[in-house]
Amino acid sequence: MKNAKTFWASADHLTQICDGSIQAAATIRDQIKAVPDGENTIENTLEGYNQMLIALDMAYGHAGLMFSVHPDKPIRDAAQKCEQKVAKFASDLGLDQALFKAVSTVDASGADDHTRRFTKHLLRDFRRSGVDKDEKTRKRLSEINEEMVLLSQAYQKNVRLDVRSIELDDAAGLDGLPGDFIKAHPKNKAGKIVITTDYPDFFPFQTYAKDRQLREKLYREFMRRGYPKNKDVLTKLLSLRHEYAQTQGSDTWADYNAEDKMVKSAQVVEQFIDQLNRIVRPISDADTQVVLNRIRKDDSTAAHVAVWDRFYYTAKVREEQHGFDAKTVRPYFSYPRVKEGVFQLYGELFGLSFEHLPDESVWNSDVEAYLMKADGKVVGKFYLDMHPRAGKYKHAAMFPIQTGLSRDRIPMASLVCNFPDPSKGDGHALMEHTQVVTFFHEFGHLIHHLLARDTRWVSLSGINVEWDFVEAPSQILEEWAWDARVLARFAMHLETGQPISVDLVERMRKASEFGKGLAVMRQVFYTAYSFFLHNRDPKTVDLDAFMEEMYTKYSPYPSMKDAYVYANFGHLVGYSSMYYTYQWSLVIAKDLFTRFRGEGVLNPAVARAYRKHILEPGGTRDAADLVEGFLGRPYNLDAYKAWLEK
Repeated sequence: MKNAKTFWASADHLTQICDGSIQAAATIRDQIKAVPDGENTIENTLEGYNQMLIALDMAYGHAGLMFSVHPDKPIRDAAQKCEQKVAKFASDLGLDQALFKAVSTVDASGADDHTRRFTKHLLRDFRRSGVDKDEKTRKRLSEINEEMVLLSQAYQKNVRLDVRSIELDDAAGLDGLPGDFIKAHPKNKAGKIVITTDYPDFFPFQTYAKDRQLREKLYREFMRRGYPKNKDVLTKLLSLRHEYAQTQGSDTWADYNAEDKMVKSAQVVEQFIDQLNRIVRPISDADTQVVLNRIRKDDSTAAHVAVWDRFYYTAKVREEQHGFDAKTVRPYFSYPRVKEGVFQLYGELFGLSFEHLPDESVWNSDVEAYLMKADGKVVGKFYLDMHPRAGKYKHAAMFPIQTGLSRDRIPMASLVCNFPDPSKGDGHALMEHTQVVTFFHEFGHLIHHLLARDTRWVSLSGINVEWDFVEAPSQILEEWAWDARVLARFAMHLETGQPISVDLVERMRKASEFGKGLAVMRQVFYTAYSFFLHNRDPKTVDLDAFMEEMYTKYSPYPSMKDAYVYANFGHLVGYSSMYYTYQWSLVIAKDLFTRFRGEGVLNPAVARAYRKHILEPGGTRDAADLVEGFLGRPYNLDAYKAWLEK
């Protein structure tokens, strides 16, 4: 490491910074509580509380990232402990009656809008933490919070470290896969070809491998990750969440969790799931029948579409009925060029530039650091950790590291993905178009976090928006990954050097319309799984029986034996009952895009208006108001329905 002062320099250094941040926050807490009764003000109390949150924000953001990505176990372990300590301190703040009294006596009625909102949310969060409960109850709530953090970390760790694989005896098992994939998977010393459950292996194999039994074998391994350990972990976590919610006066965790979101109540979520099911089911059923008819050409006895057939046979239908083979676009999407294309687009849309920092200290040799600038001024810093390695987070996400403020505190974040690695194979690291879409999506989260710093109050900045809105600003940016003009800027064929043609993009787009019902119904399944698991007493829940219930009611595919959704569905930890967020946000994203569609996808005036109304405010206003400010009207489902039915 070139800079010993970085948070990830060593386990000891990480611990020192973490403990120092907590101690700094503790000192401020005590100062606020020492203010004489009746003398609490915005500056000596609210600003002090804000400084506490800033200290915790820095420690928690860095620790959460390091726990998920650092290659060295001692640093991951130190980060895990730091997360626990910060979470415990934050939980205790919310239960501190003397601190609550100090905040509640501040008169913010004559302050600016942001200060009043900060105060309102702070008092709300105190009450949602249980500050008004008796001492015994508050002690139990603190214990529950501490246990939930430990269990959530254990769940994540069990999935992250459980990389499974299948072995092929020869290259015949790779029949159907692209040449670059085959080349990147030679036999090992034991004469076997190893295919892992990591994304760069799993998704191409599920999409292209002709051998149905091998697809099934790999899929079963994929769905066993985290099992059996996470069955016990999740059972305990569900019980604690339910106890916490009931102690706070809510019937279920889903009820408690909905109160500070756009939906406001679990009843609204349940109605939304029912509405989605009614809209999507007929479209999904029609898609299923088409796929089943195609499967029966290969197997006349097939009675249903198995989940390990979904990618392969959907691709077959797109190829045979819509004239599009997904393998034909892979040579256009080399990871290095895709990255540059994303930089160019987002820079143009939002008036940004990105400066590589080759000498910046990073936690692994393949991680890249960048400054983000607007009008020549540094407005953010980010890291790209984009390729798989042992012990690393297995999905794709934006990790906030530091929340930015209007007062000289730049935001920081990292993208963590598992895309093909240019350092391996021929260096091209060809991506599926679905991975390109994922890149556009996750970079959208990054831009949102880095641009949302229009306030002094840390809990209103960054992506501290209502959680069921948080996906919309990234989902809308997926639209540009389907625009021929945008793709032609960076999607150059490896052999011919020619940009991807308008005709090919149009065929890709039209082909993608098939299978949309199946894909969205799959999301409805996970939405229902997440919500209903948390909307009942966990004592009545048998995880395996519940899984069967959800498959029967909501899945477009039948359940499979020895596949454990509850052991590796990572959103059950981070989102808990809120996986509905993805479809709720998508409704909003589709509506937001109607303005771009009407006034120009690359219209700089619209893009700047989007930046001003949606991205920069962060959580300083309600999400519904942000959307109305951009659209000039409240959002509705019309664009979402039109997209589904197209």
